Amino acid sequence: MEVYDTYAYFWVEGFECPIKEISSILELEPTSFHLKGDLISEKSSRTRNRSAWEFQSSLPRSEPFQDAHLENLLVVLKDKRNAVALLDSKYDIGINCVGFYTNVNPGFHMSADLIRAYADLGLSIDFDLYNSC
Repeated sequence: MEVYDTYAYFWVEGFECPIKEISSILELEPTSFHLKGDLISEKSSRTRNRSAWEFQSSLPRSEPFQDAHLENLLVVLKDKRNAVALLDSKYDIGINCVGFYTNVNPGFHMSADLIRAYADLGLSIDFDLYNSC
């Protein structure tokens, strides 16, 4: 049986300002965030070495196709070109796509329009894809 756990998110890292400043620039609330110095987990004494702000695709994590998550994020980000450019000039930003697949990895397709839209925003896209049988 195929099991999918996939998601994608826009991220901002390397800032020293309050989380609310990043949220204000983007006019978005983060799906998740952590601050430099926060514990990595409750089970570890290791701390985060960078702050991070993340906004995740609103699609369910059972959606197997990464391009669907990218399209979902693009609906939100496409009208925020100036905010993205401002953040890019000050911090590290990008898109991360994550997929955990069982038995079958469905692959993904990125249309020319989708590639062009993310290139126009100046965003790099990273894929972390994992398969377990």
